[in-house]
Amino acid sequence: MASRKPGDTGTDLYVKLYGRPQASAPTTSPATSPSSRSTIGDGASGGRPVSSYWADGDRDPTKKRDIPHFFPYFYHSVLARNGKPVHGRNILALIEYIDAMLIFQGNLWISEVEDPRTGEVFAQRFCGPLDAYERLEHRPDDVIDFLWAFRATVRPGLRQFVDQTYTDLTSPGSRLLRYGSALPFDIWHQD
Repeated sequence: MASRKPGDTGTDLYVKLYGRPQASAPTTSPATSPSSRSTIGDGASGGRPVSSYWADGDRDPTKKRDIPHFFPYFYHSVLARNGKPVHGRNILALIEYIDAMLIFQGNLWISEVEDPRTGEVFAQRFCGPLDAYERLEHRPDDVIDFLWAFRATVRPGLRQFVDQTYTDLTSPGSRLLRYGSALPFDIWHQD
């Protein structure tokens, strides 16, 4: 599992899907159309214009995500602060837990806007089984990238979500302290 490079310019969802915006109106040329490699859950749709996914006024592909990436340092820090071994199983359990919370919150933000097309794309991309996701260790980061590109009004909530999640997971009352050295999967559903 390789971490992202600090200078990675492809972190914006819009740029990943459609390339850098051009001065002219969007066309279906290879530089601006969705990838021809379509897989289940990738949200790619043939000739549908980009504006059907995000409101034109909110789409800002030049605005870089200013939230640090979860993988790998966020997970390592949370585990170390809780006295848990930093190894694959614990990292995956933590990824699964944070992913479930983030998907739940993302669905709430999207439903508030009442944009069914974005809700469909979000569900196709991220609401499937975690182990079926191509870049398992990066899924929470990919969810944040998607929501970051979705609407500028979501960005303060994303920042707060990350800060609050870190605080909750590293506080003396952390849910993770209920478990021994090996975190179980499915923490989200356990009382």
